[in-house]
Amino acid sequence: MSMSNKKWFCMAAAAALLLTACAKRPDSSSGSSSGTMGSSNVTSTSQSTSGAWRTGLGILTETTDQDRTGKINTIAAAVLLDGEGKLAHVQLDELEVNISADGNGAVTMPTDYRTKRQKGDDYPLAAASSLKKGWDEQADAFADYLTGMTPEQAAKLETDPDGRAKDADLLSGCTIAVDRYRDAVAKACENAEALGAAKGDELALGVEASNGSSSLTATDDRDVNAQLDITVVALTKDSDGRVTSAVGDMTEPALTVSADGGVSAPDEVRSKREQGDEYGMRQASSLGKEWYEHSEGFCSYLKGKTAQEINAIPDDGSDADLAALCTISVDDLQKAAGKALEDR
Repeated sequence: MSMSNKKWFCMAAAAALLLTACAKRPDSSSGSSSGTMGSSNVTSTSQSTSGAWRTGLGILTETTDQDRTGKINTIAAAVLLDGEGKLAHVQLDELEVNISADGNGAVTMPTDYRTKRQKGDDYPLAAASSLKKGWDEQADAFADYLTGMTPEQAAKLETDPDGRAKDADLLSGCTIAVDRYRDAVAKACENAEALGAAKGDELALGVEASNGSSSLTATDDRDVNAQLDITVVALTKDSDGRVTSAVGDMTEPALTVSADGGVSAPDEVRSKREQGDEYGMRQASSLGKEWYEHSEGFCSYLKGKTAQEINAIPDDGSDADLAALCTISVDDLQKAAGKALEDR
């Protein structure tokens, strides 16, 4: 019996209308919950500092299933808001992964975990596009179109039933569906915080993805979680190439595969930052910190560093300054930051 299940978990346009000078982040000091990030413990903090530039990251994941196949689609958006709260820069990327299983419960995972931007010309959109433009060109055209808008204006962008923009000017440079990118940008704006970015800084986005499955064959006694580990870092750098702000997140979407090869998609996928204190790392942490706090410690450690210095960070925990801030494995965060800083 076939199933089709498609879930998008993104910021509703109505909620996005409230995005002015507000940012949301997990709050380890309170058991209350506010905002729209599921049941995770989050709090809304007013950005009252006049002229503060803010860096934000938003991740949206869609999962679908049908018979013995499934798909995981993750969109990442990075934003830089200027001192007036307008979009100064936007960066987008997207990862699409297809998973299949046979009648014996054996799962086939892909071997290529590059995003659409990382694939470049290997992602075959230009030939099929009426504009003869690749994905990165069209995504960048959309990002440029949003530049100068407020988060409210960006969230109001109208699309047709296929997700394509209605605005003729935007369609002249971007004919791909943008509704999901719009929602990811809205989420990034909501999450944006004053982390050290300033006028003149360049925004960058890096994604590191890999197969996170511990088993690839389902049995009568054990289903398989066909999982991806997707780590994303949004950062800004100054004219000398040194990081001025950074924020990292990780999402672990998984499809469940049964012994007969049936594939089921989850009802919801929340990133580790969205899960907040619900992720449950604090009790096991020697620093008494949740995952998002370890990530914040690592990202603060990146400030002032160049790509070369970040790539040289030891992965064995021997850096005492970093260990005082973060004791989780930073390998994937480090790789994502490195990809964000690669020359493009």
